[in-house]
Amino acid sequence: MNPTSELYKSLLLAYDHFNEALFENSLPQVIFTMQRKKGVMGYFAAERWGNLDGDKCNEIAINPSYFANSRLIEVMQTLVHEMVHCWQHCFGTPGRDYYHNREWAEKMMQVGLMPSSTGEVGGQITGQVMGDYIIEGGKFIVSCKILQSDQSFQLNWIDRMSLPRLFDPVIGSSALVIGEQSTKEESSVVKGFSLPNTSTSTDSNVQTVKSISPETPYLNQLPNDFLIHEAAKRQTRFRFICSGCGTKVYGKEKLNISCNDCDLKFHRD
Repeated sequence: MNPTSELYKSLLLAYDHFNEALFENSLPQVIFTMQRKKGVMGYFAAERWGNLDGDKCNEIAINPSYFANSRLIEVMQTLVHEMVHCWQHCFGTPGRDYYHNREWAEKMMQVGLMPSSTGEVGGQITGQVMGDYIIEGGKFIVSCKILQSDQSFQLNWIDRMSLPRLFDPVIGSSALVIGEQSTKEESSVVKGFSLPNTSTSTDSNVQTVKSISPETPYLNQLPNDFLIHEAAKRQTRFRFICSGCGTKVYGKEKLNISCNDCDLKFHRD
């Protein structure tokens, strides 16, 4: 099998696995792309592709720049997050201008991911820019463990020019808790959600957070010389300041310029 097929085969297998485990095989097939947009691990684009027969297809993009410093579960968490967007496009009503609305939040919780504006416990469950964390005992963590137990499944190709991980995956256990700034509607959504009984705590407001430690990042499993480090960019613009009026200008390193108002030379900052 060629490297391109190996790379995308992993994502296709994972998509089919979660489609069956979390969405009752209701989601249509998508086109996967690799996109290196900093600060974004993935995104969903509705009907971005089309063929000559007039058929349309949705896109799920995954950012390979975060693979090396991530664990497999983080990549799968991103995939399922985008699959919920795909579900909402096909069967629900997406929010305007990429807003993550109540319907999306409810589906996220149903599949085992708690929406959070901060990506951590206590964040708002709806909003423009949203992260999520794993619900202990939820469908996602259960189905992800099944996938991980398959020794034949793995991301076979890792981007060598890696970026630092965006977040540490955590599992929120016990009762679900949202932040003080959350709306009454958000509170009612969470309170109405049935969480798996995974805690012996008697305090319904207790929320514990556990990091996912058994699985190490890919980088820890790779040779020391695996990563490609970008060469430091040579500085070409420098700031100069007039000591009289404080006016600032930018230019080449040996710029020779004076301030006509103060009759003083600019000096390098």
